Amino acid sequence: MNTIAKPLPDLSDPVTAPFWAATREGRLTVPRCTFCGYRLWPPEAVCPECQHAEFAWEEVEPAGTLWSHATYHRALDPAFADELPYVVGLVELTCGLKMYGIMRGDLTGMAIGRAVTAVFEPVNDEVTFVRWALATGG
Repeated sequence: MNTIAKPLPDLSDPVTAPFWAATREGRLTVPRCTFCGYRLWPPEAVCPECQHAEFAWEEVEPAGTLWSHATYHRALDPAFADELPYVVGLVELTCGLKMYGIMRGDLTGMAIGRAVTAVFEPVNDEVTFVRWALATGG
């Protein structure tokens, strides 16, 4: 069976490269504007609050709560057809930002407000994706 390669991030993109470097190390980071302190996700070239273009990346807790979720029964990108059905969750991180990601593991009992933790899933030596799983005991 031929599988289509999933799209990979551009690791040379200066806006997102620090995020991908951290995920390779099993860390979750987000940019914070060095001028006004605004923390944002997803990363952008300039701060949406003050238009400053310099950011410091700070590590955040790789955990949060499930804010919303959707189960995909049809792949919008053919590269994901082999994973059908799959669940995409919108996670509210403990730092308050929201991040989308594919859910992994046993999703029995998945419900809005459930605690989730990040799962760092290596694709190759250069790319590690952040996925999400229900927290045990949560």
